[in-house]
Amino acid sequence: MKSIKLFLLSLVLLLCATAKGQDSVKVWGNVQNKLSDTVEVSYNGNNLAYYPEHFVARVDKKGNFSVSFPFPKGIYVQSEIRHGNHLAEVLLHAGDKLQMTVDTRLFDSTIHYKGPGSEVQNFIALHTITKGRMNQYTTKVKEAINEEPDTFLKAINVEYRAEMKFLNDNGANLPASFKAYWETYYKYYNYFFMQQYPQTHQMIKVRRYTDTVPEENYVVVKEMPLAFNDTFLQVPTYLLYLTGVFESKLKAAGYTTIGKDTLELRAVEDSLYNVAFNLLPDHSAEFYMAQNLYGRARSQRLDRTLNQLHSFKKQWPKSTYLPLLTSQVAMAEKLSPGHLAPDINIVTPEGKHIKLSDLRGKVVYLGFWAGWCRQCVGEMIAERKIKDLLHKRPVEFVYVSLSDDTATERMLTSRYKMEGIYTTAKGGWDSKEVKAYGVQGLPAYFLIDEQGKFVKQYTPTPMQTMELVMEIEKLFK
Repeated sequence: MKSIKLFLLSLVLLLCATAKGQDSVKVWGNVQNKLSDTVEVSYNGNNLAYYPEHFVARVDKKGNFSVSFPFPKGIYVQSEIRHGNHLAEVLLHAGDKLQMTVDTRLFDSTIHYKGPGSEVQNFIALHTITKGRMNQYTTKVKEAINEEPDTFLKAINVEYRAEMKFLNDNGANLPASFKAYWETYYKYYNYFFMQQYPQTHQMIKVRRYTDTVPEENYVVVKEMPLAFNDTFLQVPTYLLYLTGVFESKLKAAGYTTIGKDTLELRAVEDSLYNVAFNLLPDHSAEFYMAQNLYGRARSQRLDRTLNQLHSFKKQWPKSTYLPLLTSQVAMAEKLSPGHLAPDINIVTPEGKHIKLSDLRGKVVYLGFWAGWCRQCVGEMIAERKIKDLLHKRPVEFVYVSLSDDTATERMLTSRYKMEGIYTTAKGGWDSKEVKAYGVQGLPAYFLIDEQGKFVKQYTPTPMQTMELVMEIEKLFK
Protein backbone atom coordinates (compact mmCIF):
# COMPACT_ATOMS: atom_id res chain seq x y z
CA MET A 1 0.00 0.00 0.00
CA LYS A 2 2.87 2.36 0.82
CA SER A 3 4.43 1.98 -2.66
CA ILE A 4 1.06 2.68 -4.32
CA LYS A 5 0.65 5.89 -2.29
CA LEU A 6 4.17 7.01 -3.18
CA PHE A 7 3.51 6.30 -6.84
CA LEU A 8 0.28 8.33 -6.81
CA LEU A 9 2.11 11.16 -5.05
CA SER A 10 4.71 11.07 -7.82
CA LEU A 11 1.98 11.42 -10.41
CA VAL A 12 0.54 14.43 -8.60
CA LEU A 13 4.00 16.00 -8.56
CA LEU A 14 4.32 15.24 -12.26
CA LEU A 15 1.06 17.04 -12.97
CA CYS A 16 2.26 20.01 -10.95
CA ALA A 17 5.47 20.01 -12.98
CA THR A 18 3.38 20.09 -16.14
CA ALA A 19 1.67 23.25 -14.98
CA LYS A 20 4.91 25.01 -13.99
CA GLY A 21 7.37 23.65 -16.60
CA GLN A 22 9.31 25.99 -18.84
CA ASP A 23 9.40 25.54 -22.57
CA SER A 24 13.10 25.41 -23.40
CA VAL A 25 16.26 23.35 -22.84
CA LYS A 26 19.90 24.34 -22.98
CA VAL A 27 22.82 21.95 -23.51
CA TRP A 28 26.37 23.28 -23.44
CA GLY A 29 29.83 22.07 -22.51
CA ASN A 30 33.06 20.64 -23.82
CA VAL A 31 34.10 17.68 -25.99
CA GLN A 32 37.64 16.43 -25.56
CA ASN A 33 39.27 14.85 -28.62
CA LYS A 34 36.41 16.00 -30.82
CA LEU A 35 35.46 13.89 -33.83
CA SER A 36 33.46 16.46 -35.78
CA ASP A 37 32.55 20.14 -35.78
CA THR A 38 29.01 19.64 -34.47
CA VAL A 39 26.95 18.34 -31.57
CA GLU A 40 23.35 17.50 -32.44
CA VAL A 41 20.44 17.15 -30.02
CA SER A 42 17.28 15.48 -31.31
CA TYR A 43 13.94 14.31 -29.95
CA ASN A 44 10.58 13.24 -31.31
CA GLY A 45 7.75 15.23 -29.77
CA ASN A 46 5.07 13.57 -31.89
CA ASN A 47 3.07 10.62 -30.55
CA LEU A 48 1.62 9.53 -33.89
CA ALA A 49 4.70 9.34 -36.10
CA TYR A 50 8.45 9.77 -36.09
CA TYR A 51 9.20 13.36 -37.03
CA PRO A 52 12.23 14.22 -34.90
CA GLU A 53 13.35 17.76 -34.13
CA HIS A 54 17.07 18.39 -34.69
CA PHE A 55 19.17 21.14 -33.11
CA VAL A 56 22.83 21.56 -34.06
CA ALA A 57 25.62 23.34 -32.17
CA ARG A 58 29.03 24.18 -33.63
CA VAL A 59 32.03 22.81 -31.73
CA ASP A 60 34.94 25.26 -31.66
CA LYS A 61 38.66 24.45 -31.75
CA LYS A 62 38.73 23.98 -27.97
CA GLY A 63 35.77 21.58 -28.02
CA ASN A 64 33.22 24.03 -26.61
CA PHE A 65 29.62 24.09 -27.80
CA SER A 66 26.23 25.49 -26.77
CA VAL A 67 22.68 24.99 -28.05
CA SER A 68 19.26 26.11 -26.78
CA PHE A 69 15.95 24.99 -28.22
CA PRO A 70 12.18 24.90 -27.51
CA PHE A 71 10.87 21.87 -25.67
CA PRO A 72 7.43 20.46 -24.69
CA LYS A 73 6.24 21.64 -21.31
CA GLY A 74 6.30 19.50 -18.20
CA ILE A 75 7.12 16.08 -19.65
CA TYR A 76 10.15 13.83 -20.02
CA VAL A 77 11.10 13.01 -23.60
CA GLN A 78 13.64 10.42 -24.69
CA SER A 79 16.28 12.34 -26.62
CA GLU A 80 19.73 11.87 -28.14
CA ILE A 81 22.93 13.89 -28.09
CA ARG A 82 25.17 12.94 -31.03
CA HIS A 83 28.79 13.75 -31.76
CA GLY A 84 30.61 12.01 -34.58
CA ASN A 85 29.66 8.34 -34.40
CA HIS A 86 28.82 8.54 -30.68
CA LEU A 87 25.38 8.84 -29.12
CA ALA A 88 24.33 9.74 -25.58
CA GLU A 89 20.83 8.81 -24.45
CA VAL A 90 19.09 11.45 -22.30
CA LEU A 91 15.63 12.07 -20.87
CA LEU A 92 15.16 15.80 -21.26
CA HIS A 93 12.65 17.94 -19.42
CA ALA A 94 11.70 21.56 -20.05
CA GLY A 95 13.90 23.80 -17.92
CA ASP A 96 16.98 21.59 -18.12
CA LYS A 97 20.24 23.54 -18.35
CA LEU A 98 22.90 20.89 -18.81
CA GLN A 99 26.63 21.42 -18.81
CA MET A 100 28.04 18.31 -20.49
CA THR A 101 31.64 17.12 -20.57
CA VAL A 102 32.89 14.05 -22.42
CA ASP A 103 36.07 12.51 -23.82
CA THR A 104 35.43 10.69 -27.10
CA ARG A 105 38.19 8.16 -26.35
CA LEU A 106 35.96 6.71 -23.59
CA PHE A 107 32.65 8.26 -24.58
CA ASP A 108 30.04 6.43 -22.45
CA SER A 109 32.16 6.21 -19.30
CA THR A 110 33.30 9.86 -19.31
CA ILE A 111 29.96 11.61 -19.90
CA HIS A 112 29.08 13.86 -16.99
CA TYR A 113 26.46 16.57 -16.51
CA LYS A 114 26.07 19.55 -14.19
CA GLY A 115 23.21 21.99 -13.69
CA PRO A 116 19.39 21.72 -13.55
CA GLY A 117 18.34 18.29 -14.79
CA SER A 118 21.79 16.76 -14.33
CA GLU A 119 20.67 14.22 -11.71
CA VAL A 120 18.45 12.51 -14.28
CA GLN A 121 21.06 12.56 -17.07
CA ASN A 122 23.86 11.22 -14.83
CA PHE A 123 21.49 8.42 -13.78
CA ILE A 124 20.83 7.62 -17.47
CA ALA A 125 24.58 7.69 -18.19
CA LEU A 126 25.23 5.26 -15.33
CA HIS A 127 22.43 3.02 -16.59
CA THR A 128 24.01 2.99 -20.06
CA ILE A 129 27.39 1.72 -18.89
CA THR A 130 26.00 -0.80 -16.39
CA LYS A 131 22.76 -2.11 -17.96
CA GLY A 132 22.67 -0.63 -21.46
CA ARG A 133 20.37 1.87 -23.13
CA MET A 134 16.71 1.90 -22.19
CA ASN A 135 15.59 0.20 -25.41
CA GLN A 136 18.07 -2.63 -24.86
CA TYR A 137 15.49 -3.95 -22.40
CA THR A 138 13.87 -5.22 -25.60
CA THR A 139 16.75 -7.62 -26.24
CA LYS A 140 16.54 -9.08 -22.74
CA VAL A 141 12.79 -9.62 -22.89
CA LYS A 142 12.86 -11.01 -26.44
CA GLU A 143 15.06 -13.85 -25.24
CA ALA A 144 12.30 -14.85 -22.85
CA ILE A 145 9.74 -15.05 -25.67
CA ASN A 146 11.32 -18.41 -26.60
CA GLU A 147 10.02 -19.82 -23.31
CA GLU A 148 6.62 -21.26 -22.47
CA PRO A 149 4.03 -18.84 -20.96
CA ASP A 150 4.73 -19.41 -17.24
CA THR A 151 8.49 -19.15 -17.70
CA PHE A 152 8.09 -16.07 -19.90
CA LEU A 153 5.98 -14.26 -17.31
CA LYS A 154 8.48 -15.05 -14.56
CA ALA A 155 11.40 -13.92 -16.74
CA ILE A 156 9.97 -10.52 -17.63
CA ASN A 157 9.04 -9.94 -14.00
CA VAL A 158 12.67 -10.63 -13.04
CA GLU A 159 13.84 -8.04 -15.60
CA TYR A 160 11.34 -5.49 -14.31
CA ARG A 161 12.42 -6.00 -10.70
CA ALA A 162 16.07 -5.60 -11.76
CA GLU A 163 15.26 -2.19 -13.27
CA MET A 164 13.40 -1.13 -10.13
CA LYS A 165 16.35 -2.25 -7.99
CA PHE A 166 18.70 -0.17 -10.12
CA LEU A 167 16.40 2.80 -9.59
CA ASN A 168 16.26 2.26 -5.82
CA ASP A 169 20.03 1.76 -5.55
CA ASN A 170 21.01 4.78 -7.64
CA GLY A 171 18.08 7.18 -7.63
CA ALA A 172 18.07 8.71 -4.15
CA ASN A 173 18.36 12.27 -5.51
CA LEU A 174 16.06 11.90 -8.50
CA PRO A 175 12.78 13.85 -8.80
CA ALA A 176 9.68 11.90 -7.82
CA SER A 177 8.19 12.64 -11.25
CA PHE A 178 11.14 10.94 -12.95
CA LYS A 179 10.89 7.89 -10.69
CA ALA A 180 7.23 7.61 -11.67
CA TYR A 181 8.20 7.82 -15.34
CA TRP A 182 10.88 5.14 -14.94
CA GLU A 183 8.55 2.71 -13.19
CA THR A 184 5.79 3.29 -15.75
CA TYR A 185 8.21 2.90 -18.67
CA TYR A 186 9.29 -0.63 -17.74
CA LYS A 187 5.94 -1.77 -16.42
CA TYR A 188 4.24 -0.98 -19.72
CA TYR A 189 7.16 -2.34 -21.72
CA ASN A 190 6.34 -5.69 -20.13
CA TYR A 191 2.66 -5.26 -20.93
CA PHE A 192 3.56 -4.52 -24.56
CA PHE A 193 5.66 -7.69 -24.82
CA MET A 194 2.80 -9.66 -23.29
CA GLN A 195 0.72 -8.53 -26.27
CA GLN A 196 3.45 -9.60 -28.70
CA TYR A 197 4.06 -12.99 -27.07
CA PRO A 198 1.35 -15.27 -28.60
CA GLN A 199 2.20 -14.83 -32.28
CA THR A 200 5.94 -14.14 -31.87
CA HIS A 201 6.41 -17.24 -29.69
CA GLN A 202 4.58 -19.37 -32.25
CA MET A 203 6.64 -17.99 -35.14
CA ILE A 204 9.84 -18.87 -33.27
CA LYS A 205 8.46 -22.34 -32.67
CA VAL A 206 7.51 -23.09 -36.29
CA ARG A 207 10.35 -20.97 -37.75
CA ARG A 208 8.12 -19.10 -40.19
CA TYR A 209 5.44 -16.42 -40.28
CA THR A 210 2.06 -17.69 -39.11
CA ASP A 211 -1.36 -16.30 -38.21
CA THR A 212 -2.32 -19.58 -36.52
CA VAL A 213 -1.74 -19.20 -32.79
CA PRO A 214 -2.69 -21.91 -30.27
CA GLU A 215 -5.03 -20.89 -27.47
CA GLU A 216 -2.50 -21.65 -24.73
CA ASN A 217 -0.22 -18.85 -25.98
CA TYR A 218 -2.88 -16.31 -25.01
CA VAL A 219 -2.56 -17.15 -21.32
CA VAL A 220 0.04 -14.37 -21.25
CA VAL A 221 -2.39 -11.79 -22.68
CA LYS A 222 -5.07 -12.81 -20.18
CA GLU A 223 -2.62 -11.94 -17.40
CA MET A 224 -2.08 -8.45 -18.84
CA PRO A 225 -4.13 -5.86 -16.90
CA LEU A 226 -6.31 -3.09 -18.28
CA ALA A 227 -4.57 -0.11 -16.71
CA PHE A 228 -5.18 3.33 -18.19
CA ASN A 229 -4.11 6.79 -17.08
CA ASP A 230 -3.87 9.97 -19.14
CA THR A 231 -0.80 11.00 -17.15
CA PHE A 232 1.15 8.18 -18.78
CA LEU A 233 0.75 9.58 -22.30
CA GLN A 234 4.25 11.02 -22.08
CA VAL A 235 5.65 7.47 -21.72
CA PRO A 236 6.36 5.77 -25.09
CA THR A 237 5.69 2.26 -23.79
CA TYR A 238 2.22 3.27 -22.54
CA LEU A 239 1.47 4.39 -26.10
CA LEU A 240 2.68 1.02 -27.42
CA TYR A 241 0.46 -0.72 -24.89
CA LEU A 242 -2.57 1.41 -25.84
CA THR A 243 -2.10 0.73 -29.53
CA GLY A 244 -2.69 -3.02 -29.24
CA VAL A 245 -4.36 -3.63 -25.88
CA PHE A 246 -7.93 -4.16 -27.09
CA GLU A 247 -7.05 -6.14 -30.20
CA SER A 248 -4.84 -8.53 -28.19
CA LYS A 249 -7.56 -8.99 -25.57
CA LEU A 250 -10.04 -9.72 -28.36
CA LYS A 251 -7.76 -12.38 -29.83
CA ALA A 252 -7.25 -13.88 -26.37
CA ALA A 253 -11.03 -14.24 -26.15
CA GLY A 254 -11.01 -16.25 -29.37
CA TYR A 255 -11.92 -13.61 -31.96
CA THR A 256 -9.63 -13.25 -34.98
CA THR A 257 -9.94 -11.54 -38.33
CA ILE A 258 -7.85 -12.12 -41.43
CA GLY A 259 -7.62 -9.84 -44.44
CA LYS A 260 -7.73 -6.14 -45.12
CA ASP A 261 -10.75 -3.87 -45.47
CA THR A 262 -13.41 -6.56 -45.34
CA LEU A 263 -16.88 -6.07 -43.87
CA GLU A 264 -15.95 -8.40 -41.01
CA LEU A 265 -12.75 -6.49 -40.27
CA ARG A 266 -14.54 -3.14 -40.33
CA ALA A 267 -17.19 -4.45 -37.92
CA VAL A 268 -14.47 -5.66 -35.52
CA GLU A 269 -12.61 -2.34 -35.76
CA ASP A 270 -15.79 -0.41 -35.02
CA SER A 271 -16.42 -2.60 -31.98
CA LEU A 272 -12.88 -1.93 -30.75
CA TYR A 273 -13.38 1.82 -31.19
CA ASN A 274 -16.58 1.68 -29.12
CA VAL A 275 -14.83 -0.29 -26.37
CA ALA A 276 -11.91 2.16 -26.35
CA PHE A 277 -14.21 5.18 -26.29
CA ASN A 278 -16.11 3.81 -23.31
CA LEU A 279 -13.19 2.42 -21.27
CA LEU A 280 -10.36 4.88 -21.85
CA PRO A 281 -9.96 8.25 -20.14
CA ASP A 282 -10.48 11.12 -22.57
CA HIS A 283 -6.92 11.89 -23.68
CA SER A 284 -5.98 8.20 -23.93
CA ALA A 285 -9.09 7.65 -26.07
CA GLU A 286 -8.09 10.62 -28.20
CA PHE A 287 -4.66 9.10 -28.83
CA TYR A 288 -6.10 5.62 -29.48
CA MET A 289 -8.52 6.96 -32.09
CA ALA A 290 -5.89 9.23 -33.64
CA GLN A 291 -3.24 6.54 -34.04
CA ASN A 292 -5.77 4.12 -35.53
CA LEU A 293 -6.93 6.72 -38.04
CA TYR A 294 -3.38 7.75 -38.86
CA GLY A 295 -2.22 4.15 -39.32
CA ARG A 296 -5.17 3.00 -41.42
CA ALA A 297 -5.95 6.15 -43.41
CA ARG A 298 -4.08 4.97 -46.48
CA SER A 299 -4.96 1.27 -46.42
CA GLN A 300 -8.73 1.36 -45.94
CA ARG A 301 -11.48 2.76 -48.15
CA LEU A 302 -11.30 6.52 -48.55
CA ASP A 303 -14.93 7.11 -47.59
CA ARG A 304 -14.34 5.28 -44.30
CA THR A 305 -11.25 7.38 -43.62
CA LEU A 306 -13.11 10.63 -44.32
CA ASN A 307 -15.99 9.61 -42.04
CA GLN A 308 -13.57 8.74 -39.24
CA LEU A 309 -11.79 12.07 -39.58
CA HIS A 310 -15.15 13.89 -39.42
CA SER A 311 -16.10 11.98 -36.25
CA PHE A 312 -12.70 12.68 -34.67
CA LYS A 313 -12.98 16.43 -35.37
CA LYS A 314 -16.44 16.46 -33.84
CA GLN A 315 -15.26 14.71 -30.67
CA TRP A 316 -11.92 16.51 -30.27
CA PRO A 317 -12.16 19.79 -32.23
CA LYS A 318 -9.02 21.24 -30.61
CA SER A 319 -6.89 18.10 -30.76
CA THR A 320 -3.18 18.65 -31.33
CA TYR A 321 -3.27 15.53 -33.52
CA LEU A 322 -5.54 17.16 -36.11
CA PRO A 323 -2.86 18.80 -38.32
CA LEU A 324 -1.05 15.49 -38.81
CA LEU A 325 -4.29 13.55 -39.26
CA THR A 326 -5.56 16.07 -41.81
CA SER A 327 -2.27 15.83 -43.70
CA GLN A 328 -2.38 12.02 -43.65
CA VAL A 329 -5.94 11.93 -44.95
CA ALA A 330 -5.08 14.47 -47.67
CA MET A 331 -2.26 12.16 -48.77
CA ALA A 332 -4.70 9.20 -48.73
CA GLU A 333 -6.97 11.17 -51.09
CA LYS A 334 -4.05 12.01 -53.36
CA LEU A 335 -3.01 8.34 -53.56
CA SER A 336 -6.53 6.93 -53.88
CA PRO A 337 -7.70 4.83 -56.87
CA GLY A 338 -8.29 6.82 -60.04
CA HIS A 339 -5.86 9.62 -59.16
CA LEU A 340 -2.87 10.24 -61.39
CA ALA A 341 0.39 8.92 -59.92
CA PRO A 342 3.03 11.64 -59.35
CA ASP A 343 5.67 11.59 -62.05
CA ILE A 344 9.20 10.48 -61.19
CA ASN A 345 12.45 11.22 -62.98
CA ILE A 346 14.31 7.93 -63.30
CA VAL A 347 18.04 7.64 -63.81
CA THR A 348 18.98 3.99 -64.20
CA PRO A 349 22.33 2.58 -63.02
CA GLU A 350 23.32 2.55 -66.71
CA GLY A 351 22.71 6.31 -66.90
CA LYS A 352 19.49 6.15 -68.92
CA HIS A 353 17.00 8.99 -68.23
CA ILE A 354 13.28 8.24 -68.36
CA LYS A 355 10.13 9.36 -66.55
CA LEU A 356 7.48 7.25 -64.89
CA SER A 357 4.99 8.83 -67.31
CA ASP A 358 7.01 7.37 -70.21
CA LEU A 359 5.71 3.96 -69.12
CA ARG A 360 2.08 4.82 -69.91
CA GLY A 361 0.47 1.94 -71.76
CA LYS A 362 1.99 -0.51 -69.30
CA VAL A 363 0.97 -1.50 -65.78
CA VAL A 364 3.60 -0.38 -63.26
CA TYR A 365 4.34 -2.02 -59.93
CA LEU A 366 6.30 0.67 -58.09
CA GLY A 367 8.31 -0.24 -54.99
CA PHE A 368 10.35 1.88 -52.58
CA TRP A 369 13.20 -0.04 -50.93
CA ALA A 370 16.77 0.03 -49.60
CA GLY A 371 19.58 -2.51 -49.55
CA TRP A 372 19.73 -2.41 -45.75
CA CYS A 373 16.03 -3.37 -45.54
CA ARG A 374 15.98 -7.18 -45.28
CA GLN A 375 12.23 -7.39 -45.84
CA CYS A 376 12.62 -5.31 -49.01
CA VAL A 377 15.25 -7.63 -50.45
CA GLY A 378 13.29 -10.74 -49.45
CA GLU A 379 10.13 -9.48 -51.12
CA MET A 380 11.98 -8.45 -54.26
CA ILE A 381 13.36 -11.99 -54.53
CA ALA A 382 9.78 -13.28 -54.17
CA GLU A 383 8.75 -11.10 -57.13
CA ARG A 384 10.51 -13.51 -59.50
CA LYS A 385 7.49 -15.83 -59.25
CA ILE A 386 5.14 -12.93 -60.00
CA LYS A 387 7.19 -11.97 -63.06
CA ASP A 388 7.09 -15.55 -64.29
CA LEU A 389 3.29 -15.64 -63.97
CA LEU A 390 2.92 -12.30 -65.78
CA HIS A 391 5.70 -12.65 -68.35
CA LYS A 392 3.25 -12.24 -71.28
CA ARG A 393 1.71 -9.08 -69.81
CA PRO A 394 3.03 -5.52 -70.33
CA VAL A 395 4.03 -4.94 -66.70
CA GLU A 396 7.04 -2.93 -65.53
CA PHE A 397 8.60 -3.33 -62.09
CA VAL A 398 10.15 -0.05 -60.96
CA TYR A 399 12.30 0.18 -57.84
CA VAL A 400 13.19 3.44 -56.08
CA SER A 401 15.99 3.11 -53.52
CA LEU A 402 16.33 5.40 -50.51
CA SER A 403 19.94 4.39 -49.91
CA ASP A 404 23.01 6.04 -51.42
CA ASP A 405 24.96 2.76 -51.16
CA THR A 406 24.54 1.95 -54.85
CA ALA A 407 27.42 -0.54 -54.89
CA THR A 408 25.73 -2.82 -52.33
CA GLU A 409 22.41 -2.57 -54.10
CA ARG A 410 23.91 -3.42 -57.49
CA MET A 411 25.52 -6.45 -55.87
CA LEU A 412 22.16 -7.54 -54.42
CA THR A 413 20.22 -7.10 -57.65
CA SER A 414 22.91 -9.01 -59.55
CA ARG A 415 23.24 -11.83 -57.01
CA TYR A 416 19.50 -12.47 -56.81
CA LYS A 417 18.80 -11.69 -60.49
CA MET A 418 16.21 -9.06 -59.59
CA GLU A 419 15.11 -7.68 -62.93
CA GLY A 420 13.39 -4.32 -63.33
CA ILE A 421 13.97 -0.58 -63.62
CA TYR A 422 16.11 0.77 -60.78
CA THR A 423 16.72 4.33 -59.63
CA THR A 424 17.85 6.15 -56.50
CA ALA A 425 15.91 8.90 -54.73
CA LYS A 426 18.49 11.57 -54.01
CA GLY A 427 18.07 12.76 -50.43
CA GLY A 428 16.63 9.48 -49.13
CA TRP A 429 13.79 10.14 -46.74
CA ASP A 430 13.91 13.85 -47.60
CA SER A 431 13.67 13.25 -51.35
CA LYS A 432 10.90 14.65 -53.50
CA GLU A 433 9.90 11.11 -54.52
CA VAL A 434 9.31 10.07 -50.91
CA LYS A 435 7.28 13.21 -50.24
CA ALA A 436 5.25 12.86 -53.42
CA TYR A 437 4.22 9.32 -52.53
CA GLY A 438 4.01 9.88 -48.77
CA VAL A 439 6.32 6.95 -48.04
CA GLN A 440 6.46 6.35 -44.28
CA GLY A 441 8.14 2.96 -44.09
CA LEU A 442 9.93 0.39 -46.21
CA PRO A 443 9.05 -1.48 -48.28
CA ALA A 444 6.19 0.54 -49.84
CA TYR A 445 4.29 -0.48 -52.97
CA PHE A 446 1.98 1.22 -55.48
CA LEU A 447 0.06 -0.35 -58.37
CA ILE A 448 -0.42 1.99 -61.36
CA ASP A 449 -2.58 1.21 -64.38
CA GLU A 450 -1.91 1.79 -68.08
CA GLN A 451 -3.28 5.35 -67.84
CA GLY A 452 -0.84 6.18 -65.04
CA LYS A 453 -3.49 6.12 -62.30
CA PHE A 454 -3.48 4.40 -58.91
CA VAL A 455 -5.39 1.12 -58.83
CA LYS A 456 -5.71 0.27 -55.12
CA GLN A 457 -5.85 2.14 -51.83
CA TYR A 458 -3.84 -0.75 -50.41
CA THR A 459 -1.45 -2.48 -52.81
CA PRO A 460 -0.67 -6.16 -52.14
CA THR A 461 2.96 -6.98 -51.37
CA PRO A 462 5.02 -9.54 -53.33
CA MET A 463 4.48 -11.99 -50.46
CA GLN A 464 0.75 -11.84 -51.27
CA THR A 465 1.62 -13.38 -54.63
CA MET A 466 -1.75 -14.61 -55.90
CA GLU A 467 -3.66 -11.57 -54.63
CA LEU A 468 -1.21 -9.28 -56.45
CA VAL A 469 -1.27 -11.34 -59.66
CA MET A 470 -5.08 -11.34 -59.67
CA GLU A 471 -5.20 -7.56 -59.19
CA ILE A 472 -2.84 -7.07 -62.13
CA GLU A 473 -4.69 -9.57 -64.33
CA LYS A 474 -7.95 -7.65 -63.73
CA LEU A 475 -6.40 -4.63 -65.44
CA PHE A 476 -6.14 -6.54 -68.73
CA LYS A 477 -9.76 -7.71 -68.88
